[in-house]
Amino acid sequence: MLRAGIMVLLLLAAWGPSVPLRPARTVVVLDQSPSAWEATARLAPQLELPGARYLAFASRPQPIATPTARRTDLGQGTDLERALEAAQELRPDRIVVVSDGLWQTRVLPPSVPVYVLPVAPSPNLSVSLLPPAYPVRGETVEVRVLLESTTSTQARLVLEGPAGRLTRELKVEPGRQSLGYRFPLEGPTSVRAILQSPLGTKQARLEVAPTDQVRVWVLGDPALARYLEAQGFAVEEPKHITLPIRAEVVALGKSALELSPAELDALQSFLAQGGSLLWTATPKGLFFGGWERSSLADAIPLEPLQEDGGVGLVLVLDVSGSMLEADKLGLAVAGSLELIRSARDQDYIGVVAFSSSARWVFRPRPMTPQGRREAESLLLSVRAGGGTEIGEAYAEALQALRGLKTEDKQVLVLTDGLVQDPTLPTLQAAHQAQANKIRTNAVALGSDADRAFLRELAKQGGGTFYDVPSPQDLPRFFLEEAQRAFQREALVGNFPLSLRPHPITHQESPPPLAVILPAKAKPWAQGLLYSGSRAVLAVGEAGRGRVAALATDLSRSWQNWPGASGFLGGVVRWLAQTPARPRIEALRQPDGVRVVLEGQFERPRLRYAGSEQAMLPSGPLRYEATLPADSSGEAVVLEGDQPRLSLRLPEPPEWRWEDGRANLATLAEASGGRLLTSTAELRSLPTRADLPTRPYLLGLAILLFLLERYLERRAHTPRSVAI
Repeated sequence: MLRAGIMVLLLLAAWGPSVPLRPARTVVVLDQSPSAWEATARLAPQLELPGARYLAFASRPQPIATPTARRTDLGQGTDLERALEAAQELRPDRIVVVSDGLWQTRVLPPSVPVYVLPVAPSPNLSVSLLPPAYPVRGETVEVRVLLESTTSTQARLVLEGPAGRLTRELKVEPGRQSLGYRFPLEGPTSVRAILQSPLGTKQARLEVAPTDQVRVWVLGDPALARYLEAQGFAVEEPKHITLPIRAEVVALGKSALELSPAELDALQSFLAQGGSLLWTATPKGLFFGGWERSSLADAIPLEPLQEDGGVGLVLVLDVSGSMLEADKLGLAVAGSLELIRSARDQDYIGVVAFSSSARWVFRPRPMTPQGRREAESLLLSVRAGGGTEIGEAYAEALQALRGLKTEDKQVLVLTDGLVQDPTLPTLQAAHQAQANKIRTNAVALGSDADRAFLRELAKQGGGTFYDVPSPQDLPRFFLEEAQRAFQREALVGNFPLSLRPHPITHQESPPPLAVILPAKAKPWAQGLLYSGSRAVLAVGEAGRGRVAALATDLSRSWQNWPGASGFLGGVVRWLAQTPARPRIEALRQPDGVRVVLEGQFERPRLRYAGSEQAMLPSGPLRYEATLPADSSGEAVVLEGDQPRLSLRLPEPPEWRWEDGRANLATLAEASGGRLLTSTAELRSLPTRADLPTRPYLLGLAILLFLLERYLERRAHTPRSVAI
């Protein structure tokens, strides 16, 4: 019988019946957030339940003695997740939630059934201020004023800030509407909004501060430096390029000839790593400074226009035996090659060599690409040897120039020794040539050159005498001579401007220029300012940086234009926003949180709440992803396995257009509870909780088993018999 009883008890324990014997433990969670506390307070007197415990919550939970108790220190949000965690710590059999369902955090269903009593959120009209995405000093920025209403009402909005006081009378409808408040951002400032309506007075305040100051190095353009200082940029005017370049933008108003090869290499590296360059047409800048023949030529977004007419130049080059010393001839040839490369298509260059006799290396020819290649090849074949007789070569040069149709005709004579033939005929020929508009320049190379003759030759020829003491100075001399010989002429006058659409030119209206350098935009660049067919401002991208070129001298143009500083500041701000400086922002929208990433990325991914999603391209160097509407906290941008940027997501608003009743129903069903329609239905819930009998049945079965074993042992124990 005992064994049969044990088997019955084990079978019952396996079935696991429960018996409603103990009082049910109930925790009531009351939403006292700003959107729900009025409705919750009206319902509270009907929530007195025998043996129940109560928690009030908003941004955080707090126990309360009765459902009618009101707490005002719980914050202004709705964090139901924390409230449910606090409720579960009380080990309830069920949780009753009274809320409007507009919580601001992700809510996971608890392990006990949740029964919900939905309440309607109170009517609300709220005001908030949205900051500009990337506020930059000196830029006109806009603060968006966002109004969200759950009802129709009249309202009065007052805005106070750097642009003065703005007052508007509004008819507000349910939903969301916004308006802008624009002002120039000169430094840290604040904007205040006051919204008055029958629903009360609401206020919002926003601090707006410029992003990090853009650092600019300005070389050789004091006028540009003053304009940028007025815009609040951190401007330095170094004499030389030093490493590292501690700037986002380098403005170049000085000649490329004034920079060493190491400095040019530093600028090239700076551009490749995400820095930006700006060229201006000072008297030594842009095409006046030989930049189109420098190692950075391909990065300049402007190129010179081919003007009508050209220059005819014949180099009378000494190739006597003395030119073999210290590689004088080799350096002279290297310099002559720079002269050829500096010429324009309409320029004519010839080289006549002299020693004991004269011979043409090549006669004057236009410096087209084909002409340059032929001239370079012939020049490299020159050999030295013989005496120093100049007369015949000079006469050949003059004769060749007379046959050219160019208006500007020049002879450049270079020698390192004493002239051996009679000099008087040569001087007379120079004087006669000068009368016929052929100018003669003379170069004395080294200490043994016939300076007296060369100085007189330049005088009679109406040109300039140059003294080059060392052969190593020849390449730089020829570069400088190329600048003088093929000098770009700036146009002076009144040049009206037309604009092309671009963020730099938005809402700008620059006046005419006083001086321009004839130029055109390169095919890969974007021309923004034009005077007729001439491009004045062009921009583009090079390496990982940006480039711009301005074909005017700021010391002579726009001096009386009040907007010059702001316009040039806009150019520099655009230059500073390179792919090497990625930017990210999060915008909360009705359907989710839109994350916008700008910069040079290959396959960026967004990590949030332990999961990742790809950020999809939405434009040049622009990527986007959308997170759920209830997302909050921090998100991280990954490239490969490396985190690149982190972002704090904006918190959901307390009042918003969302079906709170549906949120509550979903939570209740997921936990095993249900949505209640009234407090009467709440009171109809069972007052006693099921008591599980399995532990008791197992315990009783064990006791019976032990009893059965005891009795069996006793039955088999022999009894002692007394004798």
